[in-house]
Amino acid sequence: MSVAFPTPVHLLVQTMPASGDKVVETHSNIVDFSSKGQGAMTDVQFASEFIQEIYPVSASRKVAGAIGEAFDALKKRENQLPAGVVRDRPRRWTERRVRALWFKEARRIDHYEIQDLTAIAVEEARRERQHLKAREERLVAILAAADQGGMGQVVRPKGRGVRSMDMPGIGLTDADETADQSQGWGI
Repeated sequence: MSVAFPTPVHLLVQTMPASGDKVVETHSNIVDFSSKGQGAMTDVQFASEFIQEIYPVSASRKVAGAIGEAFDALKKRENQLPAGVVRDRPRRWTERRVRALWFKEARRIDHYEIQDLTAIAVEEARRERQHLKAREERLVAILAAADQGGMGQVVRPKGRGVRSMDMPGIGLTDADETADQSQGWGI
């Protein structure tokens, strides 16, 4: 009897060679590969790279901060789930579990953990998109004000401004590019 699947199913088959060397070979036509180029990606590698992509380390966010933010988001998601769903899970989210995923120390990843990671990734993408859209609107307002003023004095947009602080080199000065600037600059 043959079973037909509605969508293609990719199976990862492990076979033992007939020789006595006991090496396990992994065969697959389609396998996800690690972005680090180290061969087939395991669930642990996938979860680790997924968390690190959602909450990347930067100058303002260290590893501990990224792990803490991921844990807070996962705990928030877990608290929004129905009690029966949480009760049926083998374990709840802990900061240690998130750290184990981050550093690839986990031995296994359950399906619900991947689902939760996907849900927080979608939420973080929405938040980032809103942030970028607001920044784009602020920059468009600055460009419109500069075009309206003939590149002379740039009028500051009302509200938060550019990241709510004056930053050097962003064009919020009274200087005119065509004016003689040899006077008044300490030269």
